[in-house]
Amino acid sequence: MSSAAQIAMAREMMSSTVDKTKMYVDMEQSKAYADFRPRYSEELFQTIVDYCKETSPSLDLAVDIGCGPGMSTLGFAKHFKKIVGVDVSETQIACAPKDIPNVEFKVGYSDKLPFIKSGSVDLVCSGESFNLMPQKETFAEVDRVLKPGGTIAIFGYDMPTSDDPEMAALMQKMFMTMIPYWPKESTQLFDRFQSVEIPYPGWIRNDSLKMKMTITVDQYMGMMKSTWPVVAYSREHPNEDFVGEIAKQITEILKKQGKGPEYTISYNLFILMGHKPKN
Repeated sequence: MSSAAQIAMAREMMSSTVDKTKMYVDMEQSKAYADFRPRYSEELFQTIVDYCKETSPSLDLAVDIGCGPGMSTLGFAKHFKKIVGVDVSETQIACAPKDIPNVEFKVGYSDKLPFIKSGSVDLVCSGESFNLMPQKETFAEVDRVLKPGGTIAIFGYDMPTSDDPEMAALMQKMFMTMIPYWPKESTQLFDRFQSVEIPYPGWIRNDSLKMKMTITVDQYMGMMKSTWPVVAYSREHPNEDFVGEIAKQITEILKKQGKGPEYTISYNLFILMGHKPKN
């Protein structure tokens, strides 16, 4: 979804009564999230790390808020001496890996990080989750924990699409069906956080990166099942097999086109980055 008109329409359709404390608490959903959600490209991690090194080259400590089961946490782990992943969901943290020496996961809140010392962090990052956080309070806590010259990076991806017009139309139809089950805060994601401003002078945004994935129908269905709107829709319509019907339609498109079980989807990435002033 890219146009202002589409985003405005989505905002009108989306619910303002979604209880976010019930999102991503189901273990089955959290496992699907860990197994099927897109993995960020190394290009995204390197872009953020290079920006961070401009003013805080030591790369001692990073904190990943809203980390989920740790996909972005692991991507940054190879660049930092230590990284702490933080998420409000106990089941998401339970699905995170436990055997990486320089990685630690904690259940916690983006605006309350008492286990992180003030002025100790080189990078605070948030991938695909900042829209669900109390943003003013989170910015204040990020400012507390960052070193002078430290970096905040907020990033994510918009809804997947396909270069194939028929497949793209089906994916858009599926997305519009799910719109009423997204919380209104998700429009910030669909709009690539255009309404978010990092409270540091000279902050920048990068909308140039893209990410492509070659997946099977089953993998795409797993990705769908990991999203809150599909979970909420399925609970409200227990006699419907929404995911199964989408899988059937995708399979029919691939068969008609004489293609195999795999197909390609793409995402547009976006990154907002800012340096905490050194004085």
